[in-house]
Order: sequence, then structure tokens, then C-alpha cells
Amino acid sequence: MSSYVPAALRRLVIARAAGRCEYCQFPQQAAFLSFEIEHIISEKHDGPTVAENLALACPYCNDHKGTDLGSLDPETDILTPFFHPRRQEWPAHFRIEGALIIPLTPEGRVTVKILRFNDPDRLVEREVLIQAGMYG
Repeated sequence: MSSYVPAALRRLVIARAAGRCEYCQFPQQAAFLSFEIEHIISEKHDGPTVAENLALACPYCNDHKGTDLGSLDPETDILTPFFHPRRQEWPAHFRIEGALIIPLTPEGRVTVKILRFNDPDRLVEREVLIQAGMYG
């Protein structure tokens, strides 16, 4: 069970994310489900409930990430941490090519793989958003 996140801290996380999932960049205004305040390093791994360890995440990314910290890089088979939205810049780890999110680094590769950025349903959603000028 997650710790309570005070309203002021929730507002800070939401504002800092500019209304987008900090992992896949999906816009909250286009989502059917509410976005979640996510512990980047889960409480299970002693991650604190502080601004530096919280991110705004769409339910899809948050569900797939769970309490994981990383995975095996599909290219090197080396245990690699996920992209960290407080310590790393999104454009350094990912680029958009059409509706695909292309990983540029080991952290990007494990994040794209485990959070399933490019599953067929997500690609269809992203393409619609790109055409509507709401993504990218």
C-alpha cells in the first residue's frame, strides 16, 4: 500500500509534469482514467514520499512498472535501471518516430520494453493524438 501523498505535494507533481505522463508523455487531458502519483523508487525499495521521488504516470505505465526498478537490457542482457524522470531528460533517452517511441539508451530500452510504450493499442492511441496535435 502506498503512503498518503499530501494535496500540496500532489499539485506540485502534477504541475511539474505539465499534464503528461513522465514516462510515455501521454497527455492527461486525453486519458479516460486519472493519472497516478507514482514512486519512481517504490516504497518497497525504501523510496520516500518526497517530490524528488514522485512522478506523474498514466495508469498504463504505472501498472507495467509496478515496484520494479529496471530490467535486463534487451541488447546487452545487463541489468539496467528504468529512465528516471527526476534525474534524466526524456529527449536524451527517447525520440518519436511516427507513433513509435524509439529508445536511445540502455535505460530507454528497458523502459520502452517493460512499460510497453509501443504495444499496438498504444501506437494507435498515439497516432490519433499526433494527428490531433496533442502529442509530440
